[in-house]
Amino acid sequence: MKTWITILWTLLPIVGAALWFGPGAELRDRADAAAWIEKGQSAYAEERWEDAVLAFTEAHDLLPEDATTERARVRLDEAEARIQAGEMVEGQEILAAVLDELETSGADAELATSVRHALATSSYHAGWLMRLEGATPEEWLPETERARQHFRLLAESHDGEAQGAFAKNLEATIRLEQMDLSDLQALPLPKDCSCNCNNLSQRKRHQQKSRSRPKEPKDARDEVKKEQGAGLSKREGSGS
Repeated sequence: MKTWITILWTLLPIVGAALWFGPGAELRDRADAAAWIEKGQSAYAEERWEDAVLAFTEAHDLLPEDATTERARVRLDEAEARIQAGEMVEGQEILAAVLDELETSGADAELATSVRHALATSSYHAGWLMRLEGATPEEWLPETERARQHFRLLAESHDGEAQGAFAKNLEATIRLEQMDLSDLQALPLPKDCSCNCNNLSQRKRHQQKSRSRPKEPKDARDEVKKEQGAGLSKREGSGS
């Protein structure tokens, strides 16, 4: 009996280490992620946008790769915090990426609806702000067009009260496109629209340029050198 107790006592640190660095590691990461999410939610409620962004980013990095829904939900929170912090472009890029992932995986239809609504709303606000900044129709129309498409899809895929709400958002987007600038200037910003997005039109121009910038062509001389080097190595290897 004493022998077995001695053996078990000796193995206890090994078992503990295995749990700590094995299944226990994921449990710790999930617990830490939950703590960061709670911090992020508190910061968001207190309008400490940058703190919220940091907390949600930390939580996302801690969650395992296979936690698709949890990671997408945290990314949604991060994107909304970034938009409130004035990072409209970055927030929209996150929302678009998350929506694409959710539609591809079909992981959570309800969450996909929330992400699509956030993207549509941010696009509506972006179009409004860009018009006030004096952007050309060619610059702000893609934003309102994206908002229209998403709101229409949401309205068509829901019924009841939700459909009515999405339909009203669609109508508001159409009015925004058709409204005279002087009438728009006389209106207050939407209540849920952050006014922190200064120079949004300029940021959108930079985004568009980065997307349309062609990739630099590879230097053919570098490719020739690589091929020559590979050929030399093969010849040396075959002769040994």
